[in-house]
Amino acid sequence: MRTKFSTLQRFGGTLVSVASLLIILLFTYARFFEVPYSGFHFSSSTGKVDEIYLPVDSVPLQIGDVIKNIGGISWEDYQSDGTVIFFENAQVGDVVEIIVSRNGAEKIIPWNFPGFNSAEFNARFFNLWWLAYFFWIFGLLTQVLIRPRDLRWRLMSLAYYLTGLWVIFGTVSASSVWGSSLLLHAVTWLLVPVYLHLHWIFPRPLRNLPRWVWYALYLVGFIFAVGELTQALPRSVYFLGFLLMLLGMIALLIVHAVRQPDQRREVALVGVAVLAAILPVISLGTAGLANHIPQIGPLALAALPIIPSVYFYIVYQQRLGGLELRANRFLSIYAFLILLGTVLLLLLAPAALSSISTGTLIILSMVTALLAAYVSIAVFPAFRSLVDQRLLGIRLPYQNLLEIYSSRITTSSSMPELLRLLENEVFPSLLVRQFAFLQLSGVTRDTLLAKGIEENQLPGREEAISLTALAGRFLPPGDNPAHPWIRLILSLKLGETVIGLWLLGRRDPDDAYHEVEIPILQSLADQTAIAMSNLLQTERLRTLYQLDIDRREQERLRLALELHDSVLNQLAVLRMNVDESNLSPNFQQAYEEVVQRLREIVSDLRPPMLNYGLKLALEELAQDWMEPGGNRARVTLAMWGDEERYPQNIEQHLFRIVQEACENALRHAKAANVLVSAQLDAQGVSLDIQDDGIGFEMGERLELDDLLIHKHFGLAGIVERANLIGAQASIWSEPRTGTRIRVVWNRTPLQGPE
Repeated sequence: MRTKFSTLQRFGGTLVSVASLLIILLFTYARFFEVPYSGFHFSSSTGKVDEIYLPVDSVPLQIGDVIKNIGGISWEDYQSDGTVIFFENAQVGDVVEIIVSRNGAEKIIPWNFPGFNSAEFNARFFNLWWLAYFFWIFGLLTQVLIRPRDLRWRLMSLAYYLTGLWVIFGTVSASSVWGSSLLLHAVTWLLVPVYLHLHWIFPRPLRNLPRWVWYALYLVGFIFAVGELTQALPRSVYFLGFLLMLLGMIALLIVHAVRQPDQRREVALVGVAVLAAILPVISLGTAGLANHIPQIGPLALAALPIIPSVYFYIVYQQRLGGLELRANRFLSIYAFLILLGTVLLLLLAPAALSSISTGTLIILSMVTALLAAYVSIAVFPAFRSLVDQRLLGIRLPYQNLLEIYSSRITTSSSMPELLRLLENEVFPSLLVRQFAFLQLSGVTRDTLLAKGIEENQLPGREEAISLTALAGRFLPPGDNPAHPWIRLILSLKLGETVIGLWLLGRRDPDDAYHEVEIPILQSLADQTAIAMSNLLQTERLRTLYQLDIDRREQERLRLALELHDSVLNQLAVLRMNVDESNLSPNFQQAYEEVVQRLREIVSDLRPPMLNYGLKLALEELAQDWMEPGGNRARVTLAMWGDEERYPQNIEQHLFRIVQEACENALRHAKAANVLVSAQLDAQGVSLDIQDDGIGFEMGERLELDDLLIHKHFGLAGIVERANLIGAQASIWSEPRTGTRIRVVWNRTPLQGPE
């Protein structure tokens, strides 16, 4: 039953949208094609001629003349009857008798009806008729983008559509063509209950009134509208309804501000917008009651778009307790068609109203249609991509999402990268705005990702496992009372083992997951399960590798201490207990060489200066390299920063990285010079090691696997050590130009100095 109602609601909304657009288009046509081109303009309230579009010297009519009669139709008849049309059925060249009052005397003027003229067309074109489309677009955007589809949503949509009709009727009403004057007055009375009702419940209802109150208000508005259509009411009384609507909006906003203190920011914003938009309109309405609307009076309507813009801004801020802006994939199509239609109208309207032949107009129309088709084919994909990325947050094209995701997850080297890909690109591209990614392992349930959900809204481990029975089908509201926000559950399986769950909730624009989409989403979940398993296995291997390195470093430290505290000390004792008079020179030299070699081994196993900080350890390393003897490269150390201390394992790995890089330069690159640049500060460490060795061919990319395949084990060890401490390692090399290694480690807030 709910699905049928939702379908009926969508159909009704679409029907209202299409019908209002067709009416606006029809009366736009009437404005430019059906309203007679009389050659002058007069005030519809006073009859005073305020603009003449023909050369003044060639016409007998003057600005300031007051119309009394045109073609046998008196001004009184025009004022009292909304169906009277001046110059109706007049043809170009017809002489129409006009009676005017000039300087207190009546004067009969034979007026040669000019028909279409460019000056009058420009005056009509550069006017406010486009505001009708502006409000229609806001009505469409409300229907498409704002959710939930509650009473506020219906009233906002209806208010925008009716306002668009009101504007377009108003731009034609002075001529009374197609009953536009009667329609303007009728729509004014229909707007009164809609706007008062909207501002009663927006931003939040003031109180719940009995339904009969609103039924009565709408009935009164409808009765007055019928009265206007049948001309049973005085012609100027509709201004009273107009003022009632505007003043009622202001009064209700004041009541909201007083009764709802938590909504005062939104109410104040709407209030300022309403005042800025309607103060000029109130002046226009007051002038209408006095039957005196100035020529520039309609320009007061130009401020009206401020109101819907502010409503959308407030909804976009999501401060209305559930009413929020939603994305829609069809938005790009709507926007493109509107822009294209506007451009076509601008191109064809002047030609259609000019004196060109019918054949030329047909050819021009065909050329314009071909141009529109070409522009649609060539420009729309880029336009759609722009709208999708900038407005809707869609990073990946839906049509190729599976293929792109498959290639992207292969480059995700860690769980954080995979989670960022899902959160920032995959779920936004599916227009999913509420989701949770749960990992199930052993007896635990971990939340890897969550958006729009509090932790207390998520199921526990046992409950999560029980939810797998609902996996793979859309869950309308009410199917899962324990977690009403969930609309779709997807299991992440390896074989028969569930290792995780995707819980998907709110989704633009209708929170719906259609049957044809669920298999695609399940394929994404399956790929994620495989990638997740591989990454978890990689993390376990990395952890084991880290433990192995830690064990080796501990063994090195233990061996260094054993050699230093035991072997070297025993050698010293042995040397003290030997009679020097009986020692040969060879023994003394051999003893010194053994002691020196043992000290070098101890230093390699665990540099003593590393106990005092990375800065001193690097300085000692450079000095050791610069000692004379041996086939060694010249190592130059350039260091900036203070004697900052870092966690022990960080200093240890960074030192080993520099040590390995220097060893590489000597053993493999055959470098003559190595420059080590180091920046040490409180934020982290930046190392840059460059040599002038033989270098090597890198290819398109240089990952850890590539280094191992090409047997660059020393460089692979550097990259792996950098990964273990969360540092970024980069390597550049070319044959005969040397190699450069850059490692950057940044301290996190949780990492202390030791």
